[in-house]
Amino acid sequence: MAFAAAAAVVTLNVGGELFQTTTATLSRAGTSSTLAALGPSSPSAPHFLDGDPRLFAQLLSFLRHGRLPAPAPPSAALLVEARRFALEGALLASISPASAFAPLSLRLSALLPLAGRAASSAVAVCASTPQPASLVAAHGGVVTCFDAALATRTSVLTPLPAVDSLVAVSPALALAGARDFPGVHLCRFSDDATAAAPLAASVPDVLSWPGSSSATVLSMVATAASGAPSAPWLFASFESARRNSSAIVAFDLNSLSPVAEIGRKEVFGADVEAAIPATKLGWLGEHNLLLAAGSHSSPGGVVGDIRLWDVRASVTVPVWEVREKEDCFADVSASDALSALFKVGAASGEVFMADLRRLGNGGGIGLEPWVCIGDGQRAAAAASSRRKEGNGCKIECYCNWVFVARGADVEVWTQVELAPEAGGKKVMKRNWVGSGPSIGEEAVKEKAKIVSWAFGGSRMALARADKRSVELWDSAPAAICANT
Repeated sequence: MAFAAAAAVVTLNVGGELFQTTTATLSRAGTSSTLAALGPSSPSAPHFLDGDPRLFAQLLSFLRHGRLPAPAPPSAALLVEARRFALEGALLASISPASAFAPLSLRLSALLPLAGRAASSAVAVCASTPQPASLVAAHGGVVTCFDAALATRTSVLTPLPAVDSLVAVSPALALAGARDFPGVHLCRFSDDATAAAPLAASVPDVLSWPGSSSATVLSMVATAASGAPSAPWLFASFESARRNSSAIVAFDLNSLSPVAEIGRKEVFGADVEAAIPATKLGWLGEHNLLLAAGSHSSPGGVVGDIRLWDVRASVTVPVWEVREKEDCFADVSASDALSALFKVGAASGEVFMADLRRLGNGGGIGLEPWVCIGDGQRAAAAASSRRKEGNGCKIECYCNWVFVARGADVEVWTQVELAPEAGGKKVMKRNWVGSGPSIGEEAVKEKAKIVSWAFGGSRMALARADKRSVELWDSAPAAICANT
């Protein structure tokens, strides 16, 4: 047994400094790493690796303990060294895991300045991985990509006057769209073929609605490979230049070619409400449902419709649809984890919930699915008025939580279970995010309206009106410190 244990010891000479570990530790690097293939060796005949011993010591500690010695994000040099040994992905996953996300522990951890004079208009995190392998921000017609360590950035200039829709496909590719400029524009941040899924040479720089190359983009959402119908997809909502037709187009993210047209609408005469385009898209991977919602404001009030499409079953008929006239949504989102839709009422500003399991039981146009989880009396009073207290509010679901942006502030709704004596049922409770910033009061003293946000790993990114920076809120540092 003593001989077997000694035989498992591996001695490494890294840049002139000796390290000793075991084959079991090195095997945690994975089969794609050269470290996993190194066999036992003695101090008199070590394996030689040409590298920086200080950086290698951090990587070896990561393999031993599953995390870096310090809770701070890795440096750019460490990421380069990790890439040599195929450890970059695992390292990035460890610094901001979704399991460490705690909305009530979110603290402002960084302000990311953006070059130029344009304010930030959209933010996104990488959709292909559960951790934020990269953060992408749009400012004017420029799209800037930050790496996970926030140590490097790369910018791409697009022909768009201002980016409204933004999707991060990979650390090397983002997709940008605008409501007043045609097409989905590809933003490539790296020529490294290993950094993103390979694209065919024939892939254009602009993705268009087939047959309507002048159509503008109203909204986009990407699917992860595990939750996509077959391969990862991009869904883009297009509206024709004359605003008399619209459709959602599905693109294969591997080839970036259009594969399906969903829910085409045409305006006939003055019946504008019958052809409201989708201005908000969402994806429910566990349920295989595409959420498409749009609204229209008129002198008589706000009217909208919400549709759910099972893209595997049909791209012509939605599996569920509701037309909203009383307290129509200001924004709507979908949650896989909670199996529900959520909306903010445009009139009341209150939050409503619709159980997906009930929608399948004969749901159709005219059926009221919503249950107010906020102030029910206020919602009922606002439904018959022309108040617009929810205008400008945003709502987004991430993991088990629902976030609502009201002007400059963010509230979070959490599902809690009541005590048995109170019935034991589950209800939604509201709290506010960010009781105190961690980088100083001066940086956030003048908070502006939130215009875009994104979630990934343990992070929340915010873009505010007229601000040439992106706020990064993180709950991972507190979780890491608690485990040390």
